[in-house]
Amino acid sequence: MTLQAKPPKPKTCAVCKTSFTPQRMAAKVCSPFCAMTFARSVTGKAKKIAAVKDKRETKAKLDDMRGKPVLVALAQKSFNSFIRARDADKPCISCGKPLQAATVGGAFDCGHYRSVGSAVHMRFVEDNAHGQCKHCNRHLAGNHVLYRVGLIMRVGVRAVELIERDQTLRKYTHEGLIEIDRHYKAEARKLKVTT
Repeated sequence: MTLQAKPPKPKTCAVCKTSFTPQRMAAKVCSPFCAMTFARSVTGKAKKIAAVKDKRETKAKLDDMRGKPVLVALAQKSFNSFIRARDADKPCISCGKPLQAATVGGAFDCGHYRSVGSAVHMRFVEDNAHGQCKHCNRHLAGNHVLYRVGLIMRVGVRAVELIERDQTLRKYTHEGLIEIDRHYKAEARKLKVTT
């Protein structure tokens, strides 16, 4: 009794989509021309995948090399951008004037009730930061008396007293600062898309 090999089933060429009978079991293309085209496309895809992977690795290495002050500055920039996007349709927390986002350079800042200089641990607390016109924030040193009045109107007396008493120690790690930066960038993007 002799065994006979089955004839190979016809396949479809990966490049030109014609039907062909393969000479080898792993054949994917019908001719040498299609083989060269297929090889170029596979190496092109492999190069793109390698480039994306390399870009991710480079970004991760850069994040690891950045010092804490740089990461704090990046996270603060993202947080401030989120607060400005969140409060874009609200008036200035201190003086009540409408905030104008359309002017060159922006017309309002992210003002902190307890300043970053005196309460570093309150830097990324959302209830401590609100949209504030540049005049109140920069020229009137935060305009704290009217800021407190506006804050009470927005969040209530109890929340303001909690902010004033908050002495919780917040130590930000390298990874924590990177996560804060990513989180607030994404939140600001969501708010800018919806408006």
